Amino acid sequence: MRLGTDDAKRRAETSGQDEVRRANVSTVLRLVHFGGAKTRSEIVAATGLNRSTVGALTAELVRLGLIRERRGEVVGKGRPSNVVEPVSQSVYVLAFDITAGEVAAARVGLGGYLLQVRRRLHQGPVQDVAGVVDHLAMLVREMRAKAAPGSLCLGVVVSVPASVRQPDGLVRRSPSLGWYEAPLVVMLAAALGHELPVAAGNDGDLGAVAEYLRGAARGSRDVLYIRGQDGIGGGVIVDGELLKGAGGYAGELGHIVVRPEGRHCACGARGCWEAETGDSAIIRAFGRNPHDSDIEDVIADVATGSRRALSGVRKTGEIVGLGLATLMNIFNPDTVVLGGSFGSLFPTMEPTLHAAVARALGPIREQATLVRSELGSDAQLIGAAEVAFADVLDHPVRTIEALLAVATPNAAESNIKAIRATS
Repeated sequence: MRLGTDDAKRRAETSGQDEVRRANVSTVLRLVHFGGAKTRSEIVAATGLNRSTVGALTAELVRLGLIRERRGEVVGKGRPSNVVEPVSQSVYVLAFDITAGEVAAARVGLGGYLLQVRRRLHQGPVQDVAGVVDHLAMLVREMRAKAAPGSLCLGVVVSVPASVRQPDGLVRRSPSLGWYEAPLVVMLAAALGHELPVAAGNDGDLGAVAEYLRGAARGSRDVLYIRGQDGIGGGVIVDGELLKGAGGYAGELGHIVVRPEGRHCACGARGCWEAETGDSAIIRAFGRNPHDSDIEDVIADVATGSRRALSGVRKTGEIVGLGLATLMNIFNPDTVVLGGSFGSLFPTMEPTLHAAVARALGPIREQATLVRSELGSDAQLIGAAEVAFADVLDHPVRTIEALLAVATPNAAESNIKAIRATS
């Protein structure tokens, strides 16, 4: 998956007229998907393409039902330049974020617009993969029914706190969900009648993608994203590319050891970062029982400014900072984004975090910025959506015409017209 709009190198490496045109169509679509409405003049300036070429490319994207053109505002003398913008209401993807406590679902329009978000508690035991899949399939049907008539769903992507094998989406292990060797993608695709492309990804990776493209790490090239929850999710972006590893399992950041004689971790080791700073550990640090308290109770304690709360902040900040310092030494990011419970506690933990990181890193610390997630609990949904949009952004013509041909064989053009009519 290619991130963002940096297409200069890719365009330079393409050859052949058809491939050059495909790359140029992709470039224009990416520009409006990530950057919002643009005038033709702005597209010309951003891409280096001439005006007639941009006109032909936008016409192709209008034909596909992916963008629309409208008359821009008059500024000064002369005719206003047409404005090009993504068709968000009628071209969309469905994104899901599964945690131990709930399922979050979103319908996300082209351009990254959150059109509909729902959060539901699990309807049965989260360990029951088949039951969760049935729940997801029901949500897919409900959310598609809410979409505009004639609109097109490009696919479904599910975020899970797990090691996920690519490209088949097999969940290898998820201690927080109790899933092991679970064929999530195969099961969900079958439950949906194989009508839509389905994929799955690690929640930390998807959070990193979201913050890099649309959140607190916009403009950065090297990003470390950490999501505090029952376990710890993490994702790493190096020079604008998501770090995947040989099997797609890179980013299991919660299992660095910060206290060799510490708590037992679900992975079988002791003193893992997530065992020491997962939600249950944080709740204990605040003198509460994880069985009858949650992170919201901890946040309420912080607001009181009590001695117990301040002690909890110090303990949590120090161990979170210790893990961050280790990871910052390894990856040397320019931006570190904290989400989940770490993001919720960031305003109060920030001084302790900075002190812990500074002690471990010294001058290297000056190169990195620690920030709170801008996208909050929506980060995984937004990251999952970007994965679902990847094919249409890379190959707009092929992807749209293939999807429409499957939906109604030999009727791609009539379906495109129906999509355009809803925009």
